[in-house]
Amino acid sequence: MLKIGEKYYFEEDLSDRQSCLMFDKDNGAWSVDIGFKEGDFHGELTAPSICINSIYSNKSSVKDLVGESFSVNTIEECDEREDTFYIYESEPMISYKLEIIEIKDDNAHIRCIGVLIVDGYADPIEKEYFEIDSLIPIIESVDDWKKFEL
Repeated sequence: MLKIGEKYYFEEDLSDRQSCLMFDKDNGAWSVDIGFKEGDFHGELTAPSICINSIYSNKSSVKDLVGESFSVNTIEECDEREDTFYIYESEPMISYKLEIIEIKDDNAHIRCIGVLIVDGYADPIEKEYFEIDSLIPIIESVDDWKKFEL
């Protein structure tokens, strides 16, 4: 579930390959992508998504990621990493903290909180607090998509 501000909620969209935690056991890198179902945001229909690119760890097993967290504290750092949040278009986030809470049955329970840019063209930019608490598929190889019938 995604919560933006105090009143906007979106459910995960697990119907395609957009939402997952990818793990590369060769180098311990993991990343998170989550797409959300279309819903209302300020009177407009939109389907938000978040993309957090590779985070390198010294872990050799996805199960060892439980308890791992990663933070970005500035818009510049987020922009440099090319981590984005899409509402009307892709924008870097201002800050976020991503945490892996649990690994269970080929799924990862993740929590991500932070501040996103709602409108980067506004002066000053419009920003909003967000919170994600989701259970997403774990993908370690192309063949893993078959487990989720995707």
